[in-house]
Amino acid sequence: MKKTRFIPFGYTVKNGKTVIEKDEAAVVRRIFEAYLQGDSLKDIADVLTAMKIPYTEKTAVWDKARIARIIDNARYTGDDEYELIIDTETYEQASQLKSSRQIQQLQKESKDVLEIKKYIRCGQCGSLMLRRTKNALKIRESWHCTNPECGFSIRIPDKQLLENINILVNRIITNEHLLTPTATQAPIQSRVVNELNNDISRELERDAPCEEYIIEKTIEIAQELYRCSNNQNSIIAAIAKKRVRMMKHQDELNLGYLMELMEYITLDSYGKVTLHTKTGTEVESQDNGSRQDP
Repeated sequence: MKKTRFIPFGYTVKNGKTVIEKDEAAVVRRIFEAYLQGDSLKDIADVLTAMKIPYTEKTAVWDKARIARIIDNARYTGDDEYELIIDTETYEQASQLKSSRQIQQLQKESKDVLEIKKYIRCGQCGSLMLRRTKNALKIRESWHCTNPECGFSIRIPDKQLLENINILVNRIITNEHLLTPTATQAPIQSRVVNELNNDISRELERDAPCEEYIIEKTIEIAQELYRCSNNQNSIIAAIAKKRVRMMKHQDELNLGYLMELMEYITLDSYGKVTLHTKTGTEVESQDNGSRQDP
């Protein structure tokens, strides 16, 4: 077992020659078998981590990238330096499956972005943003504010945008109190408010309206509006929280969950994503280093 890995997992060096490391080679074969049976890269990584199978002397933590590197490594089929661990047919089947899954993932990401693009707004001015793509750039996808007086734009890959949104959805699922709104002053008409307005109107029709009476009724209207506003938002938040308790943490964005929670989404400098919930709260991501267009 190497402290730091300079040769592919599954091999070791003895007497100056690269040879198969029996236990690691068995893990490599297990990885290919599991992948061809339908397990995802993350599924395989999670199983190996749970089994505490060491990758090096320093770590037994596996991730998708390490599994992908093993599946992509043609040296396992044998060459002048490395002995065969995986036969060519198995390797090619895994490579084809991986390519197919990548295409399916890209198609899913594009479809998900098309579903949510009408909810993406500018974090600078609040206007709708439009998505554009340019294959010549390293980051193909960009978002541009439709307000010509604003002109804000940001480049952020679809995959990264969806991952950031999913992080916010999972954060709400983990902490439902993020849906608790602050007191709102939105005017909500009620029977009591209408009656108070009528009282003021009748008083104003008198030859000598009582100013103190009008002030008193105006204060009562304000108190009623505040009470109704808080009541309505409390009900909305309570319903939303009950729904969240039925949701489960997701590895990939669940559009159904998002649509239940989201009013709209804003993009800001350096790709910061903010999810504006239907209860009036805001859940923000951390800046992720995406570059703002000049």
